[in-house]
Amino acid sequence: MGILDAIQTGLTELLSHKMRSMLTMLGVIFGVAAVIAMVSIGEGAKQEALDQIKQMGIDVIHIRRASITGELANRAEERSPFGLKASDARIIDEVCTFAQMVVPTREVFADVKVGEKPVSVKIVGTTSGYLSVSKSELQSGRFLRDKDIHDHLSVCVLGAAAKRELFGFDDPIGKMVKANNRLFRVVGLIKPKEIGSAKAFSTMRDLNSDIYIPINVSETDFKIASQQAVPSDVIMLQRIAQKLMSKQSPENSSLSEVIVQLDSEEATGPAASIIRSILNRTHRGIRDYEIIIPAELLKQSQATQRIFNIVMAAIAGISLLVGGIGIMNIMLATVTQRTREIGVRRCIGATRWDIVRQFMLEALVITCMGGLIGIVAGVGGAKLISDFAGWRTMVSMQAIIVSFGVSALVGVVFGMYPAVRAAMVDPIEALRYA
Repeated sequence: MGILDAIQTGLTELLSHKMRSMLTMLGVIFGVAAVIAMVSIGEGAKQEALDQIKQMGIDVIHIRRASITGELANRAEERSPFGLKASDARIIDEVCTFAQMVVPTREVFADVKVGEKPVSVKIVGTTSGYLSVSKSELQSGRFLRDKDIHDHLSVCVLGAAAKRELFGFDDPIGKMVKANNRLFRVVGLIKPKEIGSAKAFSTMRDLNSDIYIPINVSETDFKIASQQAVPSDVIMLQRIAQKLMSKQSPENSSLSEVIVQLDSEEATGPAASIIRSILNRTHRGIRDYEIIIPAELLKQSQATQRIFNIVMAAIAGISLLVGGIGIMNIMLATVTQRTREIGVRRCIGATRWDIVRQFMLEALVITCMGGLIGIVAGVGGAKLISDFAGWRTMVSMQAIIVSFGVSALVGVVFGMYPAVRAAMVDPIEALRYA
């Protein structure tokens, strides 16, 4: 019996016991489908993390204002009452000569309107370098200039979502936006930035909803959006004191974030250590700030993803193992059922190798059919997860090839024993088998 004849015999055997064959293949189907679907989820999450890291910038360090409570807040009021402040950005710029650019930002509360309709957007005071460090691009108009800050001009640049909320499909350039009863002329529009269906990092926020104004305008006319927590019985006095002191000294003006751009990804680690030492000294040991390194976030995400992939592969492997055991059991039952057929074939000249090959190919037919169905189920499952759960998925050709190869290997490994057992049947005893 040739290979094609053996495969045809295997298919005939499958079709003659459809329910049994389907139940036998279930373990392989579930295992292959699980591998493909889980790897697709993992690849999608990995790609989303990479995209978000590119948006944050692989060569930047984010220093953000942190809210503190309890005893630490009381100590902060004595040692570092202003949190992250303008002088921190200045010192980092002066001391860290390796920094390509140091850009302060100040997220502020504001009642934003066009006409009488209030809109939920965020106003960010910043400088001309923000466009570069945020990896943003202009769609039309221009970004903030040093002259805008020097002359204290009431101009603003809109993110894509902010433009849509305020002006719909109209061209906003040259039009006015009211924020805290102050009018700002729109001078630029930023291209939309994709942030993915689900944020890979909690530190990511939607930049499309931001409105950018000169940082010194945000200092004088707006209240910062994230003040550190302080005890309620002294909060009013501290607010008054901070306001008076900040007016007397612009260096004490509170910031939301300082972004430091470096010349390479490799420089972010050492630079972060230096910046941490500087801030620890200027803040007198109070950790009312956090340093975020996107490159480190990416490494942590990839490490977590590797663990996730290993766990999912182990679960899928168990499904394939169970499927293989099921195939072995069915093949052993098939050998017993077809003992007389084996004896007839041996008597008319079939060798033991012919019998082994026949039953091995039949086991391979079962697992390969299960593998093909599993591939369809896995790809379909990844698509359903993407559509209904909103997760990004990417079907990996490597996962398809590996999972199908493993399913074929299962057929070889678990079909070997039944095939050898069939070949060892004594022809004379087989012919007597009823």
